[in-house]
Amino acid sequence: MTRRWTVLLVMFATLGLVAGPRTWTPEKWFDKAKSPRIANYRIEATLDFEHKTLEGRETISWRNAGTAPTQELPLHLYLNAFKGPQSRFVQESGGRLRMDRQDRPADPQSWGYCRLTSARAEGRDLEGHDGEDETVRWLKLPRAVPPGETIQVEVTWENRYPRVFARSGWADDFLMSGQWFPKVGVYQGDHWNCHAYHANTEFFSDFGTYDVTLSLPNALGLAHTGTAIPQVDPNGVERDAAQDPKRPLNFLWRLHAEDVHDFAWAVRPSASWQKPAMYEYRGVQVFYYINGPNRGNLQRQRRAVESALRWSEEWYFKYPYPTLTVIDPPDEARGADGMEYPTLITASSVAFDPLGVRAPELVAMHEFGHQYFYGLLASNEFEEPWLDEGFTSWFTHKALERSYHTLLGGRRFQVGTDFGEWAGYWFLPTADPLTRFGFKTLSMESYFVTAYAKPTLVLNQLEAMLGRPVMEQVLRAYAQEMAFRHPTRQDFRRIAERVSGRDLGAFWRDFVEGTEVLDYAIRGVKTREVTQGGWLFSDKAPVFASPQPAAPGRVGSITLERRGGLRVPITLWVRLENREEQRLVWDGQDRWITYEFDSPVAAAVLDPDGNYPMLKDRLHASYTLKPVRRGFHYWAQMAWGAVAGWLQGCGIG
Repeated sequence: MTRRWTVLLVMFATLGLVAGPRTWTPEKWFDKAKSPRIANYRIEATLDFEHKTLEGRETISWRNAGTAPTQELPLHLYLNAFKGPQSRFVQESGGRLRMDRQDRPADPQSWGYCRLTSARAEGRDLEGHDGEDETVRWLKLPRAVPPGETIQVEVTWENRYPRVFARSGWADDFLMSGQWFPKVGVYQGDHWNCHAYHANTEFFSDFGTYDVTLSLPNALGLAHTGTAIPQVDPNGVERDAAQDPKRPLNFLWRLHAEDVHDFAWAVRPSASWQKPAMYEYRGVQVFYYINGPNRGNLQRQRRAVESALRWSEEWYFKYPYPTLTVIDPPDEARGADGMEYPTLITASSVAFDPLGVRAPELVAMHEFGHQYFYGLLASNEFEEPWLDEGFTSWFTHKALERSYHTLLGGRRFQVGTDFGEWAGYWFLPTADPLTRFGFKTLSMESYFVTAYAKPTLVLNQLEAMLGRPVMEQVLRAYAQEMAFRHPTRQDFRRIAERVSGRDLGAFWRDFVEGTEVLDYAIRGVKTREVTQGGWLFSDKAPVFASPQPAAPGRVGSITLERRGGLRVPITLWVRLENREEQRLVWDGQDRWITYEFDSPVAAAVLDPDGNYPMLKDRLHASYTLKPVRRGFHYWAQMAWGAVAGWLQGCGIG
């Protein structure tokens, strides 16, 4: 028995050595900064949960990382998008966003705002003016700040949270505090990049450190970006929060985050929020704040998040932060669902969802993907939303494919993991190129196509062109080289061309900068009997010979049609009735072409090797002489596949 215990102790000691000591503390994550840390914030705020208001003050330490001096400092005041119907956000959205809408516009509680009460720097009050609308406030600094120099700006403000319909706000006993503090824009070169809050855009900001102190009613559970710094209560017990000496009914939370470019939090008086489920995976503490009725989905959500953590580490690099928070918003707060912030995501589920198709998995994986494409690779979501949403949608498609194979699948019934993007793209394929600013697209539908759907298919197309191993090298190099920076599409093209050794000029022109579609079809197949005869001339009078079959007997032809604007060489595979097979390549320059054969065409397929995932209609790009017979077993399995998906949505199986 003693020997067995000795062996067990040695095994546990070995496991401890393999795992290694934790290298971070709640107050300090990294020994060396991972980002430039251009914009750093010290924030103190007090929440009045009953009236859904907040009073805050912050010190912004901002360093000029540009190439020219500046005497201006623009601040995003995002909540002013919900101040009234005159804001650009409400005018562009019409009070609707992401299948949610603004309730009761005549009720003042439906609206909110962010009001600056003071701004000071170097002992002087700062004057300012509004930008495109009140969602940006331009402050005039007391002097020009040269490149490389840091200035501190002290700001006080007050918030009134709107009833949630777009990311931030409250619903019943839930409050999502996103875009809640005055946040500085991004200074690039010699100019500021600080757009108003548009309906079809999200956010763009610089990396830094955040030290946030929140005074909250003691009944509220808190989910937040970053880590909570433990505090010792009067009894000597270490807790996540301590009693606020100025407000006996409040707790003080001290929160910290490093090398992030935003900070968000949410509160709810719920037992599951007071003690969230926590699981550690690959060195990351993952906290799950899930509604009581939905707790049956916790393991589904957990598996999806852990799968995303695994694939992102294997494909790109290890998730660098020590913590991740996953919030399952209540049904009445769907406007706050499906959002991403550094180390915090909102990913909903429902207790009973008979028509859902892997909703918990898809949403959780997608929002986690944003920890890389938006969080760690902080592209400009205003101007190039596809680098954020598109790359994340592609990651979601690949991660779902690796972990679950299909969205809905049986032996004969399958819905591909990129089906939503494929269907969305072909709903409106030609309105805008990927290079269009998010807030300048034709419509919200076109924004979805250019930000989510088309980029997923374009990256599939690039993978088919380069091959999976090279594509994996491209994405890994792009992620690692551009982490903690602001990548652009030119960065991605430069890295892709360098890694692949290919000139992507034509690809870029056709699929990134262009709006034409890839649409080839088999227009028609014909069979003709070869005969000879008729009037024959000779030295004497013409003689009529009755037409008779002649070699080669029956011949065939096939006509191809280019229906779209993209002209690419495409392969045609044909099998003739004489069992001969041929592969032909059409350059696609003309609108149509006809090929003749010495035997009738039995079957034909355009793009048989799958070189063009963006080919519109593979049904009309294939032909068979004899239609496939669908017997009882085929249709039975199709029906059972649909039933199995329905049961899965119900949480059974």
